[in-house]
Amino acid sequence: MKRATRKTVRASFYAATDSPAVQASLAAALTLFTRNGIDATTIRDIAEKSGYTNPAIFKHFDSKEALALCLFERCYRWIANALLATDDANADARTRILAVGDCALRLMDEDIEAVLCVQENLRRFWRDIKPDTRALSLLAHVRRLIASGVADGSVSPAAPANLLASAILGFLGQIAREYYFGEVGEAATAQSPAVRAIILRILNTETN
Repeated sequence: MKRATRKTVRASFYAATDSPAVQASLAAALTLFTRNGIDATTIRDIAEKSGYTNPAIFKHFDSKEALALCLFERCYRWIANALLATDDANADARTRILAVGDCALRLMDEDIEAVLCVQENLRRFWRDIKPDTRALSLLAHVRRLIASGVADGSVSPAAPANLLASAILGFLGQIAREYYFGEVGEAATAQSPAVRAIILRILNTETN
């Protein structure tokens, strides 16, 4: 299946202190890891795509695994910080949950490879990332919103919060995969009305 070509806003994982070699290595690695997987990608592959030599990459990263972990953690923090920044604590929980979906779609449009880097490698790297990054758990955030929704009456208590949160994040994850392969359309954000309606069905609530 041919992947659709999409414009990427590559600000998701760069740091202000990154050298050109680090930026190029991270960008090349992200594309290759997303397309081929981490295990099937070599440092030589990354060097060839980035335009830098193996020694230049090893100057900044001890190993391919260290590079992949750095990339995962940066992409995760980018996603988590974006979701938390759009959260309106003054809104009811249902509105805040819908905002999670809207933000996820926007991030797919901005950098689908970064989104998939987190989604496909969460189990591999979660225990190795820094404690302050783990504290930004997206699953825990959505669970809290659902529990708050049950308390304020905007979310039905028909199913446990952990299952509802998993259903919503799993649904958004599948959209990301389909978007990567060009099956969603040119803009993920264009799917917002349909995605909102499905999230509301997951929450067992009715649209207004």
